[in-house]
Amino acid sequence: MANKPVGRPKKEKPKLVEVPLQFESDPELGLTDMQSAFVWHYCEGGCSMTEAARRAGFTFPSQAANKMLNGRDFPNVTKAVRLAQEEFRAKYSVTPEKTGSMLWKIANTAFERGQFNASVQAIKELNQLGGLTVHRSQNLNINATLESMNKDDIKKRLNQLLGLDDTIRDDDV
Repeated sequence: MANKPVGRPKKEKPKLVEVPLQFESDPELGLTDMQSAFVWHYCEGGCSMTEAARRAGFTFPSQAANKMLNGRDFPNVTKAVRLAQEEFRAKYSVTPEKTGSMLWKIANTAFERGQFNASVQAIKELNQLGGLTVHRSQNLNINATLESMNKDDIKKRLNQLLGLDDTIRDDDV
């Protein structure tokens, strides 16, 4: 019997990032080609440490990955991983400055294209980011049976919950 694949054929998964064709050693950190490949796959390839070691070409990927990341056997690999992760965080971090810059570009581009609703929405978000507008809402969960309470009891309970000093008047209710 021929080995036929069992089950449904697997779909080709789209790649999130383009994998470099060749990895080069890093003389600054003292990494070999395979170690550089491991660092890249682990930090940017979107896979586990074992899968990163497998893709880098290690014979026993689980053991190699553990040795690479334990900090004792290959401290330069651990250092390279930390540096790559820090660079990745800085590149893709969300900061108020980046967000404000993006919102300003969106507002201008939308305005130039005549998409005024999108422009106004971006300006609203920009104002909120800058603290010029504040959206406040307050939800109160009151565990009480209102049927058994009279008007004065309800006023007292609301004052307790809101921290007010008998300021709720009949016109407010």
